[in-house]
Amino acid sequence: MKRFKDEELHKLYKEAEFDREHKEVKKIEKRIRSFVHEIADYIGRQDPLFKNFVIPSGSFYEDLKVEGPDEFDFMVCLEELSQPDVCVTKDIPLRPVPDPGYVHVQVDNEVCRRRWQREGYINKRGNLKPSVLLKRFQNLIEEAVNKRERGSRDKIAEHVVVELRKIPVTIKLTWNGTKYPNYEICIDLTLCIKMSGWPDASDIRRRVKRGHPGYEVFRKAMREGYHLVASTIGESGKPRPCWRLSFSVAEGTVLKNICGNPNLMHKVVIKVLKVLRKKHENDLCLFERDTDPDVFLFRQSYRVTWAFHSYVLKTMFLHEWTEFPEDSYWAKDQLRKRIEGILQRIRTSVIGRDIRSFWVPEYKLFNFRARNATDTGHCVEKLSDLLEKVKL
Repeated sequence: MKRFKDEELHKLYKEAEFDREHKEVKKIEKRIRSFVHEIADYIGRQDPLFKNFVIPSGSFYEDLKVEGPDEFDFMVCLEELSQPDVCVTKDIPLRPVPDPGYVHVQVDNEVCRRRWQREGYINKRGNLKPSVLLKRFQNLIEEAVNKRERGSRDKIAEHVVVELRKIPVTIKLTWNGTKYPNYEICIDLTLCIKMSGWPDASDIRRRVKRGHPGYEVFRKAMREGYHLVASTIGESGKPRPCWRLSFSVAEGTVLKNICGNPNLMHKVVIKVLKVLRKKHENDLCLFERDTDPDVFLFRQSYRVTWAFHSYVLKTMFLHEWTEFPEDSYWAKDQLRKRIEGILQRIRTSVIGRDIRSFWVPEYKLFNFRARNATDTGHCVEKLSDLLEKVKL
């Protein structure tokens, strides 16, 4: 089998790179950020319960975005519910497969609870209703987009699409620039609640002890807390409104710290893997058996390639770095070894049907036990092929 040459791996990295310092890239980011804050401010004015603060997140703001400025992620945190001691999490009862990554949320503060209950956002069991909140969130975003100020339309085409996916509300627009003409951009707005403290289910304190090179940055990330994200689906991937634990802010803190040295290969490894994922996405699929007993064919679990999703790459990168944190493991001559290590972790996880969160080990990124029978054979075969190509 033909293996990747070193120059081919570096070529993949060049494919991933784009000029973040280009004036139009900076203008796109500035305009998108302004657009999002305009939307967020409108939402808070129209519905005081949805008064919020915005946190940029995801690959663009971690400097790990590849190929171009076409995707932006923002967390829209509900201000009142994010105050200390206002909300508490509850386990979801009667689940055949427990998963600490999915929870119910209750408003513990009586004054706040009455306000949210009065507007129909709390059910008879006392749980916040994420699906109702997300629908209201989507409607407010649509209003804001339709009423946006003339200044925020500069370079943005008139037609803008707003749609609610499983978790974020996505805004799709077209940028009419010079370097990026007729350029499609997606903005994901994730409705969430900021939680103080750190989940008891997390084992980071045990895995990253004093003396580990990442000890201080992980402690900083944990002090910033975590988030609860409103979701329309549960651990089975099927409609079941609940709240999902999110560590996006913590990940951003850690990744920016790890990838800060341009002389080391941390950022190169992630970006090369992202390009490989995109090039082979049609072969990196999981297939879940159809729920119809009369259908015997397998179908793709998600419309997008899930098993090799970029979030899985980040997760396995963090596992790899935690085990091999010293700079010597990330020198230029270690590029191939680190890519191999991360691909092997993904392959082992898929074979073992155990793709778990970096932060909470029992939180499954793809919960095989909660889903219908899932075929992993084709995905494993492609991962094995890629592994052979990067081996020394």
